[in-house]
Amino acid sequence: MLALALLSACASVPTQEMSDARQSLQAAYDAGAEKYASRHLRIAEDYLTKAERELELRFYSWARNDAMLAKSEARKAQEVTSAIKSARAAIEAAPADGETLAAARALLEKAITAAKQGKDTAAIRMAREAEARLSQDANE
Repeated sequence: MLALALLSACASVPTQEMSDARQSLQAAYDAGAEKYASRHLRIAEDYLTKAERELELRFYSWARNDAMLAKSEARKAQEVTSAIKSARAAIEAAPADGETLAAARALLEKAITAAKQGKDTAAIRMAREAEARLSQDANE
């Protein structure tokens, strides 16, 4: 344990990583991620809090790792939110009601549900598919 503490103490302060994590978390909040990806935001906040505690204890390697994890989770939240917002905007801009629009709305609702469950890959895929269907229908 002492050796691990000494190794952590010898590492450099993860100033950039901490800043990146904070900025990514703020960007996710600014994008409205708490509405669609609150699970990822909570995880990012937890990692950032843990990193700040480790920084105080001078466990710099651990703090760096947790700050990078916080940044990653915040970016996932932002990506999910961006995909859902883009699909929602495409649906709102669609010229008329129809079968394609109904299918896109259904896909968007499934994407939102998946996002709230933390299934970010599925949420992004469904949101993009909803948008693509509308785009394809408009081109035909």
